[in-house]
Amino acid sequence: MTDYDAIIIGSGHNGLTCGCYLAKAGLKVCIVERRNIIGGAAVTEELWQGIKISRASYVPGVMDKIITDLELVKHGLSLKPVDPQNFAPFPSGKHLFTYLSDEKTAKSMEKFSKNDAREFPRFSEYLRNFAETVEPLLLAPPPSLNDLTSFFEGSEFEDVVREILMTSAADLLNEHFESDEVKGALVMNGVLNTSMGPDTVGTSYIMAMALGKRGYHCAIGGTGAVTKALASYFRAHGGTVITDAEVKNIIIEKGKATGIELKTGKKLTSKIVVSNADPKTTFLKLVGEDHLEDDFVRKTESLRAYGTSFKINLVLNSHLNFKALPSAVVADQQKALTDINPSIDYGQKAYDDSRWGRIPDEPPLSIFSQTAWDNTMAPAGMHTLSIISKYNPYVLREGKWEDLKPIALERALNVLENYCPGVRKSITHIDALSPLDLEKTFGFTEGNVTHLDQTLNQMLSFRPLVGWAHYRTPINSLYICGAGTHPGGGVKGAPGHNAAQIILEDLKIKA
Repeated sequence: MTDYDAIIIGSGHNGLTCGCYLAKAGLKVCIVERRNIIGGAAVTEELWQGIKISRASYVPGVMDKIITDLELVKHGLSLKPVDPQNFAPFPSGKHLFTYLSDEKTAKSMEKFSKNDAREFPRFSEYLRNFAETVEPLLLAPPPSLNDLTSFFEGSEFEDVVREILMTSAADLLNEHFESDEVKGALVMNGVLNTSMGPDTVGTSYIMAMALGKRGYHCAIGGTGAVTKALASYFRAHGGTVITDAEVKNIIIEKGKATGIELKTGKKLTSKIVVSNADPKTTFLKLVGEDHLEDDFVRKTESLRAYGTSFKINLVLNSHLNFKALPSAVVADQQKALTDINPSIDYGQKAYDDSRWGRIPDEPPLSIFSQTAWDNTMAPAGMHTLSIISKYNPYVLREGKWEDLKPIALERALNVLENYCPGVRKSITHIDALSPLDLEKTFGFTEGNVTHLDQTLNQMLSFRPLVGWAHYRTPINSLYICGAGTHPGGGVKGAPGHNAAQIILEDLKIKA
């Protein structure tokens, strides 16, 4: 007799989402978590007394169906739409806002280019139509490229391939806009949370989905509020979560997953096992090469999982004050997701540095202030910042991250100081996570926050591998549900949702 119907490895939001749907269907489910806190990378931690931070992921995406299906509002989740969505300050002293409204965004662009202001609504509508066509594919197993053509009419698919699927974000923006500032601000939508540069083919797809389906939210209580609500629903439906439970290996008998063995030696048995770990960890470490065909092992080893994100969490004793738009109080520029990337060339230079294993001199920054929305995160007068310093390579050409992390931090803070003079003096606490730290703390192979990079050959029906894009694996009764599966990274829960539907289908249980 098995201990559980299903064991899920990892309590990140996808593991929890999958667990919730399985528990909702009446299965006896256990989630095991390596750390002593639930949430994986979608976690709120109190590293300093009275101060909470979204330590890794910090901006939830659009997850409306999952919120409704799992009654997450009833279980305490409160999301607030962020609008303006983005704020981009520039060395010239000018600034740009992007809003949920195309008209307001276009108005903000007028100071840079009248032509760009006129073009943006048309460009946005084009991307919105694309995103709305593709969106139903996100909450279902990915179609093949042949099947994808059926979602578009006639020659429209050829246009989509040429303009979005087979181009870079830089190509697409250069085709439609003339202002360096406008292009520099918009291109961040194509490269955030990836290890790709503005000129990398496939970033136009990521940008199209981000701009076409704008939907950054702020979770009250930090990103951990998402996983807290999921855990509440899961437990309310009989689910069990075990923390401080690092998995040594997945138990495989006669080609079938039958449970897990923990590092402590304890074994738990189940009818199925679901891994929320990244594909490389799942197959090469937890399953092991002896249970897999040589060709599958070789293809898994060749998957690109190259992290370049350096996560910096700051606590300040005053709000972030931008030289381009000073304010005595918290205003729109503090509430928006701030992108410091004054041009495509600026981001490209940093990316080129990372390709050669160098820490960039001037990294692009993505910044979000949780306390601008949520006064529960820190005492009055204190402010928290989540910063992604981009293009800091996991693999360094010279030196080690243990020695060079202070240099990467210094360069990121120099950029921040240039745009927000005096910010250094207001810093009271720092938590800096290099790509190596992200690997050690959250289990991301090579510190890649999306498990696998989101290059075109690792998306849709290619994710994680051709023939294995439907959450099943070569091991019977073993499934994967993390960001290394379709549709990829971001706090949206789609991979966990989709994996659960496949599992229930295989078990012949009505969802």
